[in-house]
Amino acid sequence: MADNTDAAERGIPAYDAQAIETKWQKIWEDTDLYKTDTDPSKPKKYVLEMFPYPSGDLHMGHARNYTIGDAMARQARMRGYDVLHPMGFDAFGLPAENAAIKHHTQAAKWTYQNIAQAVKTMKRMGFSYDYDRMFNTCDPEYYKWGQWMFIQMWKRGLAYRATSPVNWCPTCKTVLANEQVVDGRCWRCGSVPEKRNLSQWYLKITDYAQELLDDLDKLTGWPENVKAQQRNWIGRSEGAEIDFRLADVDGKTPTDRKVTVFTTRADTLFGVSFMVLPPESDLAEELVKGTEYEPAYRELRAATEKVSAVDRQGSDREKHGVFTGRYVINPINGRPAPVWVADYVLMDYGTGAVMGVPCGDQRDFDFAKKYGLDIIPIICEKDDPLYEELKDEHEIRVRSVDWDKAMVAEGYLVQSGEFTGLKGGKHSEAVDAITAWLKEHDCGRPTVQYRLRDWLISRQRYWGNPIPMIHCDHCGDVPVPEDQLPVRLPEDLDLGAGDTLAEYAPFYETTCPKCGRPAKRITDTMDTFTCSSWYYLRYCDPHNDEAPFSKEAVDRWMPVDNYIGGIEHAILHLLYSRFWTKVLRDMGMVDVDEPFTNLLCQGMVKDANGDTMSKSKGNVVPPSSVIEPYGADTMRLAILFVAPPEKDFDWDEEAVAGANRFIKRAWRVVWQLCDNAAKGTVDPKSLDAKSAELNRALHQMGIKCTNDFDRGQFNTAISAVMELTNAASKYVNDVPAEKRDSALSWHVAHDIVAMLAPICPHWAEELFHEALGLEGSVYNEPWPEFDPDQAKSDTIQIAVQIKGKVRAHVDVAADASKEELEAAAREAVAEQLEGKDVKKVIVVPGRLVNIVAI
Repeated sequence: MADNTDAAERGIPAYDAQAIETKWQKIWEDTDLYKTDTDPSKPKKYVLEMFPYPSGDLHMGHARNYTIGDAMARQARMRGYDVLHPMGFDAFGLPAENAAIKHHTQAAKWTYQNIAQAVKTMKRMGFSYDYDRMFNTCDPEYYKWGQWMFIQMWKRGLAYRATSPVNWCPTCKTVLANEQVVDGRCWRCGSVPEKRNLSQWYLKITDYAQELLDDLDKLTGWPENVKAQQRNWIGRSEGAEIDFRLADVDGKTPTDRKVTVFTTRADTLFGVSFMVLPPESDLAEELVKGTEYEPAYRELRAATEKVSAVDRQGSDREKHGVFTGRYVINPINGRPAPVWVADYVLMDYGTGAVMGVPCGDQRDFDFAKKYGLDIIPIICEKDDPLYEELKDEHEIRVRSVDWDKAMVAEGYLVQSGEFTGLKGGKHSEAVDAITAWLKEHDCGRPTVQYRLRDWLISRQRYWGNPIPMIHCDHCGDVPVPEDQLPVRLPEDLDLGAGDTLAEYAPFYETTCPKCGRPAKRITDTMDTFTCSSWYYLRYCDPHNDEAPFSKEAVDRWMPVDNYIGGIEHAILHLLYSRFWTKVLRDMGMVDVDEPFTNLLCQGMVKDANGDTMSKSKGNVVPPSSVIEPYGADTMRLAILFVAPPEKDFDWDEEAVAGANRFIKRAWRVVWQLCDNAAKGTVDPKSLDAKSAELNRALHQMGIKCTNDFDRGQFNTAISAVMELTNAASKYVNDVPAEKRDSALSWHVAHDIVAMLAPICPHWAEELFHEALGLEGSVYNEPWPEFDPDQAKSDTIQIAVQIKGKVRAHVDVAADASKEELEAAAREAVAEQLEGKDVKKVIVVPGRLVNIVAI
């Protein structure tokens, strides 16, 4: 049967996707089918897709993410789980504000219009969300609790204000956290950030750095590449802090003032020939102020502010520096080292001061060569002629070197005093010995440093959650009283005229909660990642107006069992959410250490040219382009079948057409099976040959489909159902209806419908009621059970090898003995064995027979 016309001639109803999907979406909504149950007798399953930013209607990338989660949630409920499957919108942020300015409207109006359209599209796709739990992060009922949690962090010393160099995006006109500078550019607009000294609000994520690192080992359900990215970002380094004394203006006499560096290579301390400060350093500014070096320093600092951090650290980029005119004293040998300012050093590393060891670091080497600074060989391998020359030198002898590049800083120490001859390198005996010496002489200490810096959450834009703090000239920074939360965003700013909260007196003019004097409300808003760092907890108890959520609710549902979202959130969102969860745990609000047990990072959907679909590129495929001609179930099937969920794929119209052909074919096969089918028990012993063959296919493919669902491999799970459908089609074509086993026909039809129900829910509901004649919802139907014994075939195929090379395949009885397998194998390759002497026969039951013949 080629199409629905042929089906209709056989008395099979036509597959009308639009009518069927409209019908069932209304029934689901009218009956509250997807409202979350709370049944303590059932195991729970919390399935969550990362919620979208409502910058417009949904596109095919969203559809893929949500279809994966929906299939998981539907199948989990059929497997007997109590399922929580919510959805909402990450609604604050810069795009809505910029769109409001562009379209001369309000950010709230723009956002809620987009949300309404996106929800309409979600329902049209048949997603099984509990819409009663839906919220938007721009709802005051939600962001009130974000403000409340900020105040609790402030009370615990985890929120603070500080003036420091920050990343300023000139295009977005706001600061960026370090994590939001990706490859030296703004994560959102791609501009190169500038460094500015600003007073900003921070959260002390560094207090949890080690736990965030250690607990990655608990996340066995996370992709290894995501955990590796988090480990690298946290960046734990074991090393030493070393105190250099700042020399007096004479360059020789040490003062009481210390300049501390952090290094993982204390063994290279004898090779220090200069110290480097970043241009942003307060110490650098202090040392050059009023000196002949100040103009050159000012010029270097201004030029450095225009270069990204990534570019500054590039090994191929020319280094630029300025001498400060001052020296520090090396604590281990008393040797003076000039203090320079250089653009390849960042404030974010260690203490901000770096000891220059040009013999073992390429950037230091390039800098020393450019500015004529000493290069002191202090480490080399024993087979290096330099080792023989310097192995007995205990005092530094500066040599003129003709190297083109720095040496690899591994080997044995030379010119290193009492430590000469020790093995150097990271975690070496030389590192341990010199660190111990520094500690003994009170000029250094072992320590641990992290790349991770405190989370800068201040944003200088309007459309965000206001920071609930007030500044009073008499009392300092004071939190807004909790009974006055939320601090609401005003809705009458003229964004087109450039109005900001900082310029809007009705917002910032207030009184101090402590002393009652006039005070000023903080006009920064919070980074939108603060909203997405705890939304999964609010879903557990979304209507609570007394607290962010009840502990009872989060104890029932947390942690999230299956979390689905893009790899682009590997650091930002996931790291912040882990931190937020741990803070709330320490506040006694949750019991879990980690928010997400299993993480699936779905692949990107790409266009015909292989470019990732995005609204900014204008290459998105809207779901409506597939739903209107084919239906939502075809779209869902195509999305899940075309590739494993974690892989990228190119959008292919032919794949959609192929999915539609299959869904129609499966529709016909189910109806054909139901012709003369009856619900009952299948007796495998009474089946004829053709029925037995179909029964084996049912249990074989059912087991495979179930296992692949459990692994999240939907494409192969669908392939299993396709194979079963092919076997069923052959059965109905070969066996007249009146001669088919009625119970088997019913079970095959039922199980095809049930196994495709998580993927094609409207199609499955229609067949469940109209073809199978059942009541209720297929969504509440138990997942079919399959019997491994009935899946076993009477025959198996084994490979026949001669001296390890496959020469034939042969079908044998599944329970054939070794002797029978050998006999069948010899017969299959008899011609190739003529004239040869069989020396040995190796039989691997169920797999192969290898004949060694010469």
